[in-house]
Formats: sequence, structure tokens, C-alpha cells
Amino acid sequence: MRQDNKRFWTEWFVFLLLAIVSCMAEGWSEDTALLGAAYTLSLLSAWLCHRVRPRAASGNLIVMFAYNAVLSYNLVFNSRYGAGLTWWFFILLLNTIHSIGLLIYTSIIRFIKINH
Repeated sequence: MRQDNKRFWTEWFVFLLLAIVSCMAEGWSEDTALLGAAYTLSLLSAWLCHRVRPRAASGNLIVMFAYNAVLSYNLVFNSRYGAGLTWWFFILLLNTIHSIGLLIYTSIIRFIKINH
């Protein structure tokens, strides 16, 4: 296994651990299921990007981990007086937008590789 692959899978599993801890910290509900779906979409889009551009996927995972760590911390520890909805919404929105953008990027790069 190449060094890039080891680094990517280490980052991927760390992000997976963050997602599991973030989802299970407050108990399971419909809101947490949506959050889990957004994390799953993020992990799948990073894996698909890794198949086309490994370094781009690794950089995107680092960025996703950075903003998810901050937002998940605030979701778990600063959720008083309705603020939890704000943190939950930001996590859901950022992960969805980032994942869709990464999927579009991966599709374009893959399409360019096939046609050239």
C-alpha cells in the first residue's frame, strides 16, 4: 500500500470516528439520522474522489475534519437554549454542499480523463 493510501485511510477513519461520536453524543433521533446521512455522503464522496485524485481527496478530508470538529464540539457542548439547532443546521449544510461539490469535481475530472 502506498503512503498516500495509508494517509487517506487514516484520515478517513478519523473522520468516521468523529462522525460516530458526534451522532451518538446526544442520542438517536430523526435529526441525528439526517446528520448521519450527511456524514455518510461526505465519506462516500471523499472515497470516490480518492479513486480519481488521491491528493485532492486527502486535502478535502482534512478541511472537512477541521470544520466538523469545531461544529461538532459546539453541537455537543454548546447546545443550550436552541443553539443546538444552529450547529446541527451548519453541519448538515456544510457537509452536503461540500459533498455535492466534491462529487461534481470528481465527475468532471473523470469525464475529462475518459475523453482524452
